[in-house]
Amino acid sequence: MHGSKHGNTIAIHARNVTLSLGLRDAPVEILRGVDLDVMQGESLAILGASGSGKSSLMATLSGLERVSGGEVTVAGIAYGQLNEDALARARRGRIGIVLQSFHLLPTMTALENVAVPLELAGHADAFARAQAELEAVGLGHRLHHYPAQLSGGEQQRVAIARAVAPAPDIIFADEPTGNLDGTTGAQIIDLLFARQAASRATLVIITHDPSLAARCDRIVEMRDGRIVTEPAL
Repeated sequence: MHGSKHGNTIAIHARNVTLSLGLRDAPVEILRGVDLDVMQGESLAILGASGSGKSSLMATLSGLERVSGGEVTVAGIAYGQLNEDALARARRGRIGIVLQSFHLLPTMTALENVAVPLELAGHADAFARAQAELEAVGLGHRLHHYPAQLSGGEQQRVAIARAVAPAPDIIFADEPTGNLDGTTGAQIIDLLFARQAASRATLVIITHDPSLAARCDRIVEMRDGRIVTEPAL
């Protein structure tokens, strides 16, 4: 990538981001003025205790939650200028999300869970691409199994394949090993970094696990809705 590991393109730009939820006369401040820039191709860990605001920050950066104030530009999209429909269209294909609780559709096979979102997004080769991505995560022999027939680790592999299959610019992962045992979790993290490297995507991992955070290029720490420290690795 032209001599340096990452390009000079800013993938995520957040300035003075605030988020208040609840009633207008009794709002709860979740995010209290977050500034963050992440470069294209970088891996970033957002570390913090439960309730620190890290999952809410991911929700705002991934376009799932509207900010109350400030500005967010992700993968070249200025979120604040778009209505809900336009935002959903803009996010599609550019942003992949892996959550702690897999979120697979139980009535669809592994192959369908990956292929159907691709098909809905207009990819003509949805099933071929889905099969290739499932093979890449080691599930070529489980294509026609339903989520209930898969282990937790296998379900998370399907979720990673689904997130990565559209070749997004940015992959967000929120506690991706939270429901897995240590050995399985380590394998999933290896896989996540391998798929990121293959696609040259930006990877943002929300975690409370310092050993996972240490594998990223950079760590920011959140506390009480703010980024409090950015330790040098």
